[in-house]
Amino acid sequence: MTNETTYREKGRAVFLAAMMVLSVVAMSAAFVGGAAAAENNRYEDGIVVEDGDTIYQGEDDLTFADGFSTTLTGAESGGAEGQTLDTNLRIPEDQETGIYTGSNDKSVTVTQPRVADITVYNLDSDGNVISDDVDGSSISTEDAEHMRINVKYNFEQAEPVEIEITDESGSDVTAEVLESEDALIDTSGNGIMIDLSSSDTGDYTITAEGTENLDFGSASETTTVTLTNDEDLGIELANDSAVRGDDIQYTVTGGTDGQTHVVTIDSSDFRDGITDDEKETIFRNVDDTEEVGFDSDSGVAYAIVEMDGTTAVGSIESQYLDDSSVDVEVYKNGVSVADIDSEDSEDDTTLDVEEGDVTIDSPEGTYVVGEEVDINGSAAGTDKVAVYARDNGDWERVMDGIDVESDDTFEEEDVVLSNRDTGGSDILSLPGTYRLGIIAQSDATSETLTTTEFNQGTSATESISVVAGDLTADFETINGEISQDVDSNIDVSGTASGQDHVVLVFVDERGNTMVQEVSVEDDGTFEEEDVSLAALSQGKVSAHVISNGRDDMYGDGTFSGDDDFETWVNNLDGLTGEQLRESIASETVDETASDDRMVMENFRYTDASTTIESIYPEGEEADGINPVPSDGTVVVEGETNLQPEDNTITVEVLNDADNSQTITSTDEWGTDGQWTLEVSTEDLDVGNYTIESDDGETTDRADLEIVEEVDDDDGSDGSDGSDGSDGSDGSDDTGSSDDTGSSDDTGSSDDTGSSDDTGSSDDTGSSDDTGSSDDTGSSDDGTPGFGVGVALVALLGAALFALRRDN
Repeated sequence: MTNETTYREKGRAVFLAAMMVLSVVAMSAAFVGGAAAAENNRYEDGIVVEDGDTIYQGEDDLTFADGFSTTLTGAESGGAEGQTLDTNLRIPEDQETGIYTGSNDKSVTVTQPRVADITVYNLDSDGNVISDDVDGSSISTEDAEHMRINVKYNFEQAEPVEIEITDESGSDVTAEVLESEDALIDTSGNGIMIDLSSSDTGDYTITAEGTENLDFGSASETTTVTLTNDEDLGIELANDSAVRGDDIQYTVTGGTDGQTHVVTIDSSDFRDGITDDEKETIFRNVDDTEEVGFDSDSGVAYAIVEMDGTTAVGSIESQYLDDSSVDVEVYKNGVSVADIDSEDSEDDTTLDVEEGDVTIDSPEGTYVVGEEVDINGSAAGTDKVAVYARDNGDWERVMDGIDVESDDTFEEEDVVLSNRDTGGSDILSLPGTYRLGIIAQSDATSETLTTTEFNQGTSATESISVVAGDLTADFETINGEISQDVDSNIDVSGTASGQDHVVLVFVDERGNTMVQEVSVEDDGTFEEEDVSLAALSQGKVSAHVISNGRDDMYGDGTFSGDDDFETWVNNLDGLTGEQLRESIASETVDETASDDRMVMENFRYTDASTTIESIYPEGEEADGINPVPSDGTVVVEGETNLQPEDNTITVEVLNDADNSQTITSTDEWGTDGQWTLEVSTEDLDVGNYTIESDDGETTDRADLEIVEEVDDDDGSDGSDGSDGSDGSDGSDDTGSSDDTGSSDDTGSSDDTGSSDDTGSSDDTGSSDDTGSSDDTGSSDDGTPGFGVGVALVALLGAALFALRRDN
């Protein structure tokens, strides 16, 4: 019993002791919490650094709670692994950020101190926000009485932020403009009040940074506020001069952010004759421009611009301004367009406008009626140009609206000057010499301009000669023929300047036709390959190329277009070829007052044909079939009506058994149809052969004689006639001068192949180059002046005379 009582008393004592300890701990915690709540930051209030707190690079005079190691080490995966931190020293400004831990696991986080944002507010007298973007912008003195500067930063545990305000000279004016008790902000997002309404205009710099140690790097931030009033309002031009048509930028300066100002140009500086719509576009609605227009009551073109900070940017379209000095004026805030007449401008500037320059690069020289040309050149000071033409009177518009690029060049491609529905186009549709002009679109005020009006504008002119287009055509036939069974088509090419198409018409003798339209290229040429002739009959065919001339219609305009004309030709039934040709001509080139053009060519449409015409030894051109030497080269010539490249002619040498001995081929020959091949006889024996040509459709044969050697036969010397001395001794047994029985290369006695009119030799008795005999009857190979017999008699007589003298 006594023991149980003792145990209970001891239990109560332990319980009461535990309760007392817990109470003390709780009271201590409450006190510490209250102190923490009441205290602000470590620098001013000496708050100790506890486990898990954040400290900042550059922070000094820190007191760490009991239990922290003197040296902390960067925690693994904490961002500062491998780094150390001495808790007795100032935190270095470049200390690696991250988590640092001591030997007893107490840790702190090192962070970069940073001022995140400075916002300057414009407030009304009741503290309501009028504008929250004054920082980096401007404010007028009349609006600057109630201003608040708020700062967001991340190091409020360490120390407060202090605001400093300096003017353009660098003087600290914080105390002068401060409305709050001090310039300190001890809580992120809070601010201080200032009043700049009595300050001088200019730029003010606002700096927010830590009050003690944290005033470096990202812990210090600045912004500016520009203080303005209407006395500082001005206007500036990007360029003081401009070529008429240039866009000129202007800048309104010294204004207050968000306020608007009217910028004007008086109508006395406008170009003469511009429309109300053009007056409204003198100011461009770009950049900071809120509105543009023309006010007829005050007679000004205007722009309303809104200040962005202390400036507002706009632009002027100078093409509608006079080429003179133009005044540009700006008015103070609150002056409306309707008040312009009764208010003075705050500032003005002068723009010197100069007349622009136009050049013409193309077309130039000669223009073919109906031709497509490129119109190009340069035009400074305008965004569009127009084309005009003049005969002897006023300038007439050809076309307008050609855009000028940013580099002051213009180009309009593939323009037919002569077929537009304008007065200038009518001028250029007839051959003659005229004036062609390019003028700024703003000066092209009507379709017809007097010479004075045209010259006063920004313009350029040149002489241009207008000519009617020509027409040529070439039908590719072979030797004047097209083979029906092999080729059956034809290639056509030519020129048709001033036309965008031509019509091909083929007519045979039986009245069949083939009609096809062919496009003409930009350079005035046309080409159509493989035009089918399958619908035509064999025989004579006439080929026609027809263009509809500069008036762009066939004949007198009976046909509505090319399709109508082609249909009409194809429906001409029951007529002969000649009647068809006459009908086509009567409706086109022979029609009264027609300017149509037509080219016609005839050819034969027939069977394929390839023939052998000549055979002769190489180097000894001759007609007909001639013997050729062995161990040489024979030339074979012939004619064909097949198209080259699409067809091949093969020549083969056959023996008596029609076995092929050698073969060669070609696919190259001209439009005359003349083909040539060379065949080697090197491996052929002396004898008779057959030579055969084959084009795949037809064949032709000729006899080929191969001999040991081809004689240079000059023919028979003929009789000597009577020479009065030795009679008929003029020739040898063969009647010829050499061993082969033939004379020189021509094979005849003189140029005509016979002796002279008397049948006797010439007066000299010697032969000439043709191998004809002389009076002695000897050839050019004999002894000069004597025949062989005469020489022998003379020698015999000399021998007898010598023997007689010896005796």
